[in-house]
Amino acid sequence: MSVSNVAVIGAGTSGLCAAKHCLQQGFQVTVYEQNDTIGGIWYYTDDVGKDKFGVAIHTPMYQELRSNLPFQVMEFPDHKYPENAISYPPHRDVLAFIHSYADRFDLKRHIKLSHLTISVKPIENDKWEIIVKDLVNGTFETKIYDAIMVCNGHYFKPRVPQLDGVDSFQGEILHSHNFRTAKAYCGKTVLVIGGGPSGIDLVLHLSKTASRITFSQHKINGESKESFAQRQQLLPDNVTLQENVRRFYPNGAEFIDGSCQSFEVIFFATGYKFSYPFLSTDCGIYVDDNFVQPLYKQIFNIEYATMAFIGIPYSACNTQMFDLQVRFALKFLSAEKKLPSKSEMIGDMRMQTQIHWNKGYRKHRTHCLAMEQADYYRQLSETANIKNLPAVLPAIFLDHFVTVGKEPSDFRKYRYTVLDEKTFSKSKVE
Repeated sequence: MSVSNVAVIGAGTSGLCAAKHCLQQGFQVTVYEQNDTIGGIWYYTDDVGKDKFGVAIHTPMYQELRSNLPFQVMEFPDHKYPENAISYPPHRDVLAFIHSYADRFDLKRHIKLSHLTISVKPIENDKWEIIVKDLVNGTFETKIYDAIMVCNGHYFKPRVPQLDGVDSFQGEILHSHNFRTAKAYCGKTVLVIGGGPSGIDLVLHLSKTASRITFSQHKINGESKESFAQRQQLLPDNVTLQENVRRFYPNGAEFIDGSCQSFEVIFFATGYKFSYPFLSTDCGIYVDDNFVQPLYKQIFNIEYATMAFIGIPYSACNTQMFDLQVRFALKFLSAEKKLPSKSEMIGDMRMQTQIHWNKGYRKHRTHCLAMEQADYYRQLSETANIKNLPAVLPAIFLDHFVTVGKEPSDFRKYRYTVLDEKTFSKSKVE
């Protein structure tokens, strides 16, 4: 395959990383971004719902948000956070860091802001036709490219389970994507559903203003009553831990233990759906219960190997992983290495997926990496013969992951320091 010009969809962290590496390899690059600035989800706005152009608001940022990852796993191998950076930086600092990356590598002149990608489809001669809408002028453009880097993220389309009776609830129902400030819920009684990072963070912020919070999450398999009680003790005094909701009523909910409580507000902190509304069916990509397929190494479209997805795996080393994935993709897009046959790539996808599922991951968490991330990085580096991420990075992530479980209210008080490529130190910041 011969590639000279590349379209990148999205000017968040992964899109900027893709553009930077493509430019350094001599490709012509155009980045399409629907917002009027770069940063992806790290761009904050008070607005929720739709923007002035009628496009769904992309960002889930809220006013008080600080990163739920240490900055070491959120920086690039060749662009670091300042030495005095807060270990878990606020969203403003993360956005400033992203701008500094774009400025350092002169990326902004390659970005078309306020350009919404409408359609991407394969055409003859292994090319891609992209239709984009200039939101400011209301006009459409059609362009042809040799390769596509899909970098639109996956924290913008809420995933909301259909629970019994939810439509009968007469209070306020919203997803954590539309949360902006805890001040808006002063004195309210609130139910938060979802025990992931967003749910935990939401509960901690709301506990400072709401009168009463019930935190509903899945019970850990085999968890004893004593262990459940210990988890309860880790939460603020006005927060009660509960198991799953059985059904909703007009003013509250019944839980699977038979207890009932009333609420004024329900938050679903239940994650997000992978969504690619601009991809034509001809692309061959489909999403089944949040499992994006068919992808080789969670990156290459097996049906059309000049389309790469950057950033699909989550609960991983974030920006550092993006850089590794982009370097992996470019080894093959540059024709320096040749991809396996289609049947071999499908076989690899099925094997890796089954290994993941055998560990207990449900289908909608197929792309979740926790303990598995170091092995995934190793696979990428060995397959493409590229430099792997330092072992210290997944080690920091896993230590952070354990700390969040033990100290959900206090994990941001710790600071990590990288000592070498394998080791780190950890201290508590008072």
